[in-house]
Amino acid sequence: MVTSTSRRMAAVALVSAALVTGGATSSYAAQNTGAGTSGAQATTTEWQGSDKGLAARWASCTAQVNNPHWSKKGKSVIFKTRVTCAGNIARVHVKVTGKLYRKSGSKWKAVAGSSETKVKATNGSVSTYYTPRPSGKKVTLDGTYKGQITVQITSPFPGTKGKASSKAVKVNTPGK
Repeated sequence: MVTSTSRRMAAVALVSAALVTGGATSSYAAQNTGAGTSGAQATTTEWQGSDKGLAARWASCTAQVNNPHWSKKGKSVIFKTRVTCAGNIARVHVKVTGKLYRKSGSKWKAVAGSSETKVKATNGSVSTYYTPRPSGKKVTLDGTYKGQITVQITSPFPGTKGKASSKAVKVNTPGK
């Protein structure tokens, strides 16, 4: 599942006004390219200039959510979110909030979470966010898991939130 949204912030003659548009998609939009991943997109645009012309500063980040799995190194059930950004703003702050859910009967229960903001270059490089974080809660039970994330550009000006989920997968943990 790929979600795209955008928010535009206008700055004309040092007077700011917010204009919100939903559902905008462009050529660099997220694509569901990998098995076991789903994505979300967060975009932000700022217009600067005078009455004679506007110049747009923009950034777009795409987040791909991997399926939960057992991490030998982390000794826990985790999922990863991979984020790439493009735009003509050199760097943006990207916040990813993740929740790891385990199925209990017919209901999903949140068993771990994470919230992390990283400074990302808009050159297409990949950054990895972990849920739970390496220093966070250890999840060690067998079961069916899924991951959900919210991603947002928070600076230099706020963008919209994108959301995505992984598939629900069975994870077997090593015996204790």
